[in-house]
Amino acid sequence: MLLLALAGVVFRLPVIYWVILIPVFGIVSVVAGWRNFVTTKERTGLVRRVALDWCALLLAIYLLYDSGVQGVMNRNATSLEMMTLLALGTFIAGVQASVWQICAVGGVLFLAVPALGWLDQSPLLLTAATCVIIALGGVAWWVIQGRPQVGGQIPSPTSSL
Repeated sequence: MLLLALAGVVFRLPVIYWVILIPVFGIVSVVAGWRNFVTTKERTGLVRRVALDWCALLLAIYLLYDSGVQGVMNRNATSLEMMTLLALGTFIAGVQASVWQICAVGGVLFLAVPALGWLDQSPLLLTAATCVIIALGGVAWWVIQGRPQVGGQIPSPTSSL
């Protein structure tokens, strides 16, 4: 979810991308929260609440892309506004579905909005941040590769001789 939203902002994708992304996020929210509700009534309520949440978000996007509003905003501001709305919708859907992971994605999206706005002003800083992320990913991969498999045998030092 996080990567899809960040891709939309970084590549400044058109409004149709955001409109398609909203039902995807809604479905993910319902599927993730489904197990937290037992009865049919509770599950129906979950679907109704999440659907209303994402429909309200679609309405907000429609209003932002209305010709009267669009003339006032530039393309960078529109992408960040879409991400802000998506962060809000994701956080609320996570709360309604009782799934902390979806709430966390919404929180990270909220934090990413000012960070992306700031980084958009500095290409050199964006390049440095990308290098740091790649380096951290490499270190994480190296650490994971160095661990023995769960339930597996730890090789003895003389077994390779």
